[in-house]
Amino acid sequence: MKNIKLSLFLSALLFCNIALGANASRNSFDQNTPPDVKKDFALLRDRVKRNPRDVAAINSLGIIYANAGQLDDAIKLWQYGLGINPDYIHLYNNLGSALKQKGRREEARMIFKAGLMHERSHLIYYNLGTLEKEDKELSRAAEYFKSCLEVSPDFQPARQQLEELGYFPKMAAKNTHIPTLTLGSYKPPVEVGNIELTPIYPSGISQNDKDKKPKTNTAKKSDKIIKEFKPLSYDECCKIIRGLNAPAHKKYVALTFDDGPHHTLTPEILNILKSEGAKGTFFLVGNRAETYPDLVSRIAAEGHDVGNHTWNHISLSKNTTEADLKSLNRTNNLIAGITGKNCNLVRPPYGATSARVKALLQENGWHQVLWDSDSRDWQNKNPDVILYRVMKSIEPGGIILFHDIHPGAAKMLPTLIRALKSEGYRCVTISELINLKHAS
Repeated sequence: MKNIKLSLFLSALLFCNIALGANASRNSFDQNTPPDVKKDFALLRDRVKRNPRDVAAINSLGIIYANAGQLDDAIKLWQYGLGINPDYIHLYNNLGSALKQKGRREEARMIFKAGLMHERSHLIYYNLGTLEKEDKELSRAAEYFKSCLEVSPDFQPARQQLEELGYFPKMAAKNTHIPTLTLGSYKPPVEVGNIELTPIYPSGISQNDKDKKPKTNTAKKSDKIIKEFKPLSYDECCKIIRGLNAPAHKKYVALTFDDGPHHTLTPEILNILKSEGAKGTFFLVGNRAETYPDLVSRIAAEGHDVGNHTWNHISLSKNTTEADLKSLNRTNNLIAGITGKNCNLVRPPYGATSARVKALLQENGWHQVLWDSDSRDWQNKNPDVILYRVMKSIEPGGIILFHDIHPGAAKMLPTLIRALKSEGYRCVTISELINLKHAS
């Protein structure tokens, strides 16, 4: 009877707020940019209708409600989720934070402490510490921040809180000579089909950065305009890779995925990488990572890199330095809060960078990660075309750009990874790539 009442409550809640998703889905978006998380509302709602015990989807819906200003509905959803699975740790953080925002501080404290009975979560310790600090219980706050660092020694926000409380000496000013790298370089993509020549843009500036005026070019052999397209077979892919003639110590590439996480496509790609024994790097948009914390946790737990792709996918070169820093720090804090690890990898949206952006990243010890091979999987979702683009631009030690919010990449990944492995190549994370470049 209890389950029936819960299901009826959830159905009523979703039905009454159906406009949240309907209104969002009417807005179109550039196929080259990630959709707003509200566009996921209908899909998540349908998931919960099919399975009212899908706690991950319930949690994500609660986050969307909260960000839309419907905090009471979010609280009801998270309470419902805890009734189904009290071990789903993200619910305690979200529910406790929402209760604190509503001024229900003692309830928030109880929820956070209940979460610690299920898992020693560094983020719950941190949230309890901030709650006690706000209530002027400074010694108690310090103990929670210390417990946070015991669980996750690299979680810098907790250390910063302890510094403010006088438990650690202030860290030295940031070293402006940190040996950070800029990896990859924007190149005109391989074009497929009978189309016009693409303008040539400066290194690191994408075609979507409208602030930069391109230099058009006449057709040259190096522009790689392919008039006739024929899908490549697995054997042909192996032959292309073999023809690169790379020495053994340079037989590696980095697979990177932008704009996620996506609630169905990211798990599909993770499953492929796991089954093929390959590693990748996922450059996450902050407001999407916030909605799917379980996927962020899974990416990190399975040995992949988690990178910063700003909070809302706005070009860094068009923003002010202050706005850029706010967006990057907010995303880094979210990633660190979920994974317990600090993030020092940044991919500027659209590859749009500048001397100012590069200096900002350098000052904060962040590596700027561009790419060497552009799959354009957002432009043409045909997996044969995507594979063709990659194979005609792949190079030893190169960085390949995909997106885990479009379906084409997942369909061609097994062929690509198997062909690479058959020729002795490894698929490495960006962190591994940095270590290899430093070693060389």
